[in-house]
Amino acid sequence: MPDLNDNIALLDNSKRVILFPEAILIVDPFGNVINVDQQALKMFGGLTEQEIVGKSFFDLIVEQDKLYVEQTFQKILVEGHISDLQCNATKKDGTYLRASLSGTLFIDKLGTSKEITVVVHDITPHLSELEQVKETQRQLAEAQQIARFGSWEWDIITNKFHWTDEMYKLFSLEPQKILVDNDTLIEKAQTEDKEKIKEFIATSLGDGSGILDFRIVNPESKATQWLHVTSKTFYDAAHKPLRMVGTVHDVTHEKEIDEVKTQFLSLASHQMRGPLTTINWNAEMLLQQQVEGLSESQKKYIQELYNASKRIVLLTNDLLTVSELELGRMPFKPEKLSLSKIAKRVLEDYERTIAEKKINFKETYAEQLPEIETDLFLLKTIFHELIANAVNYTPPEGTIAMNISIDPKRANTFLIAISDSGYGIPQADQEKVFSKMFRATNAKTKVMGGTGLGLYIVKLILKVNGGEIWFSSEENKGSTFYVAIPFVPKNMDSAIKLK
Repeated sequence: MPDLNDNIALLDNSKRVILFPEAILIVDPFGNVINVDQQALKMFGGLTEQEIVGKSFFDLIVEQDKLYVEQTFQKILVEGHISDLQCNATKKDGTYLRASLSGTLFIDKLGTSKEITVVVHDITPHLSELEQVKETQRQLAEAQQIARFGSWEWDIITNKFHWTDEMYKLFSLEPQKILVDNDTLIEKAQTEDKEKIKEFIATSLGDGSGILDFRIVNPESKATQWLHVTSKTFYDAAHKPLRMVGTVHDVTHEKEIDEVKTQFLSLASHQMRGPLTTINWNAEMLLQQQVEGLSESQKKYIQELYNASKRIVLLTNDLLTVSELELGRMPFKPEKLSLSKIAKRVLEDYERTIAEKKINFKETYAEQLPEIETDLFLLKTIFHELIANAVNYTPPEGTIAMNISIDPKRANTFLIAISDSGYGIPQADQEKVFSKMFRATNAKTKVMGGTGLGLYIVKLILKVNGGEIWFSSEENKGSTFYVAIPFVPKNMDSAIKLK
């Protein structure tokens, strides 16, 4: 067997020819690193000598290969040498390195085992394409397992499906043991959500993408799980769908946290509403009945108190509406109503502000509009939020137009369009417009006191009614918000309870 002088010479890079990327480490019989060359430090991602010398060489090996490498290294003490032991090692930044290891035992003049020279070849660049694919798949599977999400692919032409292992596990199925398709997804969903999945698939095929939250029941624990599914569809030149891919993510924990927060908001809003209403009422009485006995500064303070209490009452009411809608506890009492009459009634609440700002407000109603069957409070809320936004975010002497007609593209559906010549919504903010508590950047500087809840509330209400809301907008030119709302709620069960 080689002696220690040969071992020392190996560390001198100037004395050896390197045909492939390689590194040398000197370890003791227990695998602890004694010395390394500069190439080893570089190969393992820029480690320093302090980070590797004195540590176990086996700590550089990935967990799945560690036991195998340790056992194979024992052969060196018996046979004096091993070669081409392939395994995965970990770099400093956590990425993987495919390595080929060779080891030689060095003894002193007395024949005592002292050190092992380990030569590491980086064979990552020489892996076959298949091995690289397998490695990528393994890393993806690990990531999906940690994040609790699965991915799927649907070959629409052949109607063949591929689910990742984690996708099977999310639905409590044994990986790759059964054939799956869209019916598998629908079958696993709770009864109330089955139609939503069918609509999600149809929307994904038509629009190119889709997003949906739905529920399943764990067969073992009987607990309800929330899953978040997204999709993307690929088409040919004639816009014929060819393939759909997507992900499913377990969001049960996030839903539970959201429900706790919503319940807290509901409780807090209920508790705050009474005292705030009292403050608001008393401030209004002082302004109306005691104005003659007040100094100008006292009038100013009470007016500020009244204005502030009105804003807080508005915020409290919005928070309460949001929490009741999110928890599915909002009363829904459908009755037949005249859409135009309700719109005009709500508009009366804004006549003073419209007159003060000298806004030109135009109303257009289609002739012989049928009645709508919906909840009066929810319908009025839709008009309140949309008209308030248009009035608040349109500068003095601007123009607002409200048009109510029959939707030409959707059967048995009204179309409400409210346009303004206001500040508009910056392009960068438009995708967040319907998010909870969101206000556009220019809105924050031009109009004080907004809650950022109005459009979110409208979207929740339309979810109850089976309607839709969308908009077009250009900054400094204005916005148009469109609402499509059916004559009758599409699904009365979902109208009664959102969840």
